[in-house]
Amino acid sequence: MIYLEYLLEASSGGMRCPSWVDDGGYWQGTDHTMIGATRSNPEFHIPSTVNRLTAAELETRQVAIHNANPMQRRNDADDGWQNMTEAEVRAAIQNWVAER
Repeated sequence: MIYLEYLLEASSGGMRCPSWVDDGGYWQGTDHTMIGATRSNPEFHIPSTVNRLTAAELETRQVAIHNANPMQRRNDADDGWQNMTEAEVRAAIQNWVAER
């Protein structure tokens, strides 16, 4: 898989995920970029302005975003929300990568 940091595209129906992203819409950054994945051997052109990330670079990006704006998870005790730890963020990213 290729991991991509991209921006949504404007269309007549509103903003949408680009057609060259197979699985997208994850983890919006403060710059409005999102994360997605596509096949390692795409049959289409991915614009050169799109950042291609390794799994390690993706994890580093998410930890940096988390440090500025903590990711949250459901709190089983009271069904509320609580900040994730850095270890939980790393595990979530690693699990997402492994699933793809």
